[in-house]
Amino acid sequence: MIETPPFSKCFLILTEDCNLRCKYCYENTNRCNNNYMSFDTAKKSADFLFDNALKHGIKSLKWTFFGGEPLLNLDVLIKFFRYAIEKANQLKIDLVFSLVTNGTIYNNKYEEFILEWHKISKSISIQISTDGIPEVQDKNRTTVSGMPTSQIVLENISKLKKLFGHNQIKTSSLNTHSVITKDTISKVFLSYEYFKKLGINDISFALSDEKDWNENDISVYIEQLSLIADFIYDECVMSGSLSPYQNAHIFIGLKSAISKNTCEAGKTFCAITPNGDIYPCDRTCFSNHDFRIGNVFDGIADNSNRKMFFETFRSDMHADNINCGKCDNTECKICMTQNYEQFNDVLKCNPSVCSIYKAKWDFIIKTKKKFDKLSNKLNYNKCDEMTFFKALN
Repeated sequence: MIETPPFSKCFLILTEDCNLRCKYCYENTNRCNNNYMSFDTAKKSADFLFDNALKHGIKSLKWTFFGGEPLLNLDVLIKFFRYAIEKANQLKIDLVFSLVTNGTIYNNKYEEFILEWHKISKSISIQISTDGIPEVQDKNRTTVSGMPTSQIVLENISKLKKLFGHNQIKTSSLNTHSVITKDTISKVFLSYEYFKKLGINDISFALSDEKDWNENDISVYIEQLSLIADFIYDECVMSGSLSPYQNAHIFIGLKSAISKNTCEAGKTFCAITPNGDIYPCDRTCFSNHDFRIGNVFDGIADNSNRKMFFETFRSDMHADNINCGKCDNTECKICMTQNYEQFNDVLKCNPSVCSIYKAKWDFIIKTKKKFDKLSNKLNYNKCDEMTFFKALN
């Protein structure tokens, strides 16, 4: 049997079925199939990762419940959760769970699971995939029949916030993830502001897979980021604290050193499909079945495509004449699978996508300097919160 990588993170794809038909979704035709993971496969997935953790001396595993829409298979999700917790306790392995959902499903069983999750781990992470203001959400994220979903998601976020409040669950346990398209890029700030008004502080955006981002798009994007930066700056002044900036993941993600690896797909990270197939990441499951690297029942296969992920380094990637190895952008989201989908080459980047990420990186650096200046001016690190507040007024 081929050596298994030291997986410590896994996307468990509980179903490829989905109750939405988002226009930009990379899962495409997989969204409407009836592939649901059985508990037997889910249990075997847990056993596979636990056995591998013991083999490599891994003390912590992170599971992300994913789909499709994972809450369509809530019964198996709950059974898996309980089984994994019990086995982890026996093996003395720490577990961290997260859930990615489109926010359109809410019922009593879901509430009960959240409370059970909170009671056991005290660490909940629920990510709502929603694109922002109703105009944006209803444009790209509709039901199977084409109906709008913004009101449904809004109501369910309110229910979650109420549940969290009544049970002392941290507000940081709920976050949003939005996709930016060419026709919604001018609404990014309005969407950010919308989520803030809903009481959500962890807000992230990602660019869609469109291939033709241009200079005008970049200009609009940076303009939107500027509005968000100004909003956060005002929050800092009003609160007398730099916490709003420090918690703004849209800007704060600066690493001390850039990794030479492109990503951890297939190295420390994997995804498992409803039938137990193992892929380097969630995206490869839906883009090309040749990327399959094994099955939880059979182990890792001798597949030459594994090398695309195991043996690829950032310095090898390129966007025309731009060598990624010479770039210091630690916030780059260039994806090897996207490269393969567009160019049949995991190393070839889309120059227009590269340009927009470089522009964002430059803006992040400038924004950091702006807030560093604010911090230094007020001698924030040497004064208490009240002194800082008084200094601003």
